[in-house]
Amino acid sequence: MKKRLLAGLLAFLFSLRVLADGLPDLGDAAQADISPQMERQIGAAIVREIRFGDARYVDDPELEDYLERVGSRLVAVSATPSQQYRYFVLHDKSINAAATLGGVLYFHTGLFVAAQSESELASVMAHEISHVQQRHMARMVAQQQNMGYMMIASLVLAILASRSSGDAAGAALSAGQAAMASAQLAYSRDYEREADRIGLQVLDAAGFDTRGMVSFFERLDRATRLFDSGSFAYLRSHPLTSERIGDVANRVQQLPYRQVVDSIDFSLVKAKIESLEQIPQDVLTRFSGEPPQRVNAAAVHWYARGRAHLRLNQVADAEKDVAALRKLDLSSAMVDLLDADVHRTAGANMEAVRILRAARQRFPQSSALVYGEIDALMAAGKPRDAAALANDQLRFDNADERLYSRLAKASAAQGKRLSQHRAQAEVYFLRGSLYSAIEQLTLGLRARDGDYYEKAAAEARLAELQDRRRELEKQQR
Repeated sequence: MKKRLLAGLLAFLFSLRVLADGLPDLGDAAQADISPQMERQIGAAIVREIRFGDARYVDDPELEDYLERVGSRLVAVSATPSQQYRYFVLHDKSINAAATLGGVLYFHTGLFVAAQSESELASVMAHEISHVQQRHMARMVAQQQNMGYMMIASLVLAILASRSSGDAAGAALSAGQAAMASAQLAYSRDYEREADRIGLQVLDAAGFDTRGMVSFFERLDRATRLFDSGSFAYLRSHPLTSERIGDVANRVQQLPYRQVVDSIDFSLVKAKIESLEQIPQDVLTRFSGEPPQRVNAAAVHWYARGRAHLRLNQVADAEKDVAALRKLDLSSAMVDLLDADVHRTAGANMEAVRILRAARQRFPQSSALVYGEIDALMAAGKPRDAAALANDQLRFDNADERLYSRLAKASAAQGKRLSQHRAQAEVYFLRGSLYSAIEQLTLGLRARDGDYYEKAAAEARLAELQDRRRELEKQQR
């Protein structure tokens, strides 16, 4: 990862024996194994560093919604359907993806651009999910003998860093004085074959085209035979051999042929990501002229134009693009979100609320629609409704930093200081800033504007965080 990510996570893991969220002391060499619970807690620390410490992180709920949908489809038919996963996108042109500890998966934008079908992308996801299912990284760490806390943390960092930069991985190794071969930073051939085999089974059971795994591997192999300018980082952490390709191809031949049509969201996600690397004028030039006849291609044409016109604040043209997109009669939350964005930009905030509210009935699992509706309510001058929606959604996920951040703003707009500081305290807590969270709760209780129940809840939360702080300080002595 980037230097900031490495430095932050290194300090985070090395200097603290008990983290703000209760990460336990990994102990001496005799306690070097990483339990599933400990793995999840380290994964939570990695999540924070990706979201708030890596400049490449793409903060786009739409993209994460899409990965969550595809990932959930794969996980549901895996051997461990209860395993929790977090999906992230990093703005990086190299073709790469990785599974880290705690079910944290990230994907480079270059991978989306390179994938020529949804089944190809799903094959990479299935492979990474299989690494998590088999706990390959945790097993790699546990296999190292005579390693204490510092050495385990160093190896975790080095493995994480190697997914992006060999130099960064070397720096992490030196920092922890980890004396091990660089080959250990890549999954072993046995682990790769196991992830291929299980990933292929998952891909097939989820209804994707298993040939996608073969075509993706073969295309990467051909490209690297011609040149490797660092664009194929995936192959550094997932060594690809002719034996692996042949084994997967043989297994695919034994499966029945299945033709799978790409979902419209796959096409729109690719269009959105590709536009991130182009200026709006170039996007409009690329998608000028008559739209294609095929529905998905036509949808990409109008969607890309609509996003480009919005970036140029050319609302009237964006409205025409969305109108043409609507005529295709597609079922996609991404179309609804674009439509709502156009209305918000035009100042029609309540119409945007109506569009998003109706869309949430059709796509109840979409977090992006929820965030969009809260933002539209705020823009329409309805902070009370925005706060109510945020509180309602927090009943289903009380660890959503984006919801707490919006709740804090909605509460501030109503002059509810205790509610504002309580929500902001959770934002800081989820970002790993325990002391700032305590400070926010203290400020909120001084405001004296909440009712009895809200004050009691704030006092209980403050006491809980103060206990965590004392435990942390005790461990640091």
